[in-house]
Amino acid sequence: MSKNKKSVILFAIILALFFNPVTCYLFYNDTSIYTSKILNIIFWGIPIGCVALILTIRRIPDKITNYLFSCLFLGILIGLLIAINSLLGLSLKPKGNNNASYHLKEGLIFDPNSSARFKTEEFDYISNINSLGLRNAEINVTKDPNTYRILCFGDSFTFGWGVEIEDSWPMQLEKILKTKGFKNVEVINCGEPGEYSHGYKKCMQQAVPLLKPDLVLVGMLQLDDLAQLYGTSFGKKQSRKDKLVTFFKSYIKLSFGNYLHLMSKKSGVIPIKSNWEEESNKIINGFNKYQRLRFTTLSDTVQTLFRTGNLNAFLLNLYIDFPDRTMIFNNPNHPATKFAIKEMQKDISEMKAICSENKAQMVFINLPTNYFTGHKVDRTPTDEILAPYYRSHNSIDSIYKSVAESNNVPYMQLTNHFEELTDKEGYFYKYDGHPNKHGYAEIAACIGDELINLNIIKKN
Repeated sequence: MSKNKKSVILFAIILALFFNPVTCYLFYNDTSIYTSKILNIIFWGIPIGCVALILTIRRIPDKITNYLFSCLFLGILIGLLIAINSLLGLSLKPKGNNNASYHLKEGLIFDPNSSARFKTEEFDYISNINSLGLRNAEINVTKDPNTYRILCFGDSFTFGWGVEIEDSWPMQLEKILKTKGFKNVEVINCGEPGEYSHGYKKCMQQAVPLLKPDLVLVGMLQLDDLAQLYGTSFGKKQSRKDKLVTFFKSYIKLSFGNYLHLMSKKSGVIPIKSNWEEESNKIINGFNKYQRLRFTTLSDTVQTLFRTGNLNAFLLNLYIDFPDRTMIFNNPNHPATKFAIKEMQKDISEMKAICSENKAQMVFINLPTNYFTGHKVDRTPTDEILAPYYRSHNSIDSIYKSVAESNNVPYMQLTNHFEELTDKEGYFYKYDGHPNKHGYAEIAACIGDELINLNIIKKN
């Protein structure tokens, strides 16, 4: 047997040591791609192929042997880089955190240890993500026996969109509870912009067993969570090509993410304005005559904010294509609303089961929007006209309350408090629509008072 063929055998053995079911488990267990058929084919197919190659090497022509040698060398190099990437995860793990596995793999929500600055004409804030993939300070995963731990799930209203982390309602809630004598309370922010109850449940499946909270607060955005449950249920399904692209993006990120982390700057500016500007103008340029006419009904300021990337392009779709969204999902008898209610019932039931299995209490919180509280946000002309109607015909609160009560989950509603606030321009961003730091402070204060009044949280 030639030296080249002996080298091929050696390289085949080394490659099989890097790619096999055991290393697949070590590198990708507890990640979104671990159960992927493609990943299993790779990590089963390579060692089987290597064994077949070793058994048939004598019959393979020398020209092909040279080609195989190059392929095996490349495979070994990739395997070595993946292994080093995993080891890098240990060295990049922040001090004081005792959970290496999540740093090595995926964050609970975001890319671990990332940092970004979001800037528009209305706000300018930093989002720092910890090693668990949460917008929160570092967490000791193993909870101190004397600590009362609260996890807060929700969308951008819980995440604290538009403000620094200390001004988000979960962090302000922690400060409020501590000033009221609950010295050992720890509040953890599990908010994710753009999500709804399906996403909260998915995150909860990992976060609750890991962090073992005493209490779980689920912040359901008034009407929006219900509307998203309907809209996403009938969205376009991913094609095979899209699924393949998604897999390889995730595979590259999980296999080489720590190299990217080392090469990237700790605090970069997310090109949010340029991204939104490009997306909004693409949408605007594609409008038909009816959509264009509807766009012109928006105020000149709102039109300019969209064109310059100072408003989320997602809002543009809502304003133009779904102007009756609030009217539909505030109607409990509409077929779309009935469907969404059933979906929310399922999600709340499953979330409660997750909490019960981990000995945590769960609370449903109805987070207020401007639509039903009279606060001024410059959106569409119809919103301004219908604002008094929504306030006097608020059905969404009773819908949310019935969902919570049917699952025997404590329910909190903040609508009345925000209606009573006399300053209708000081708590929400005028165009973006999210609460500002004063709005988040009111949310935190209300939740804190309710937790104490309902005797949900105890000092001992």
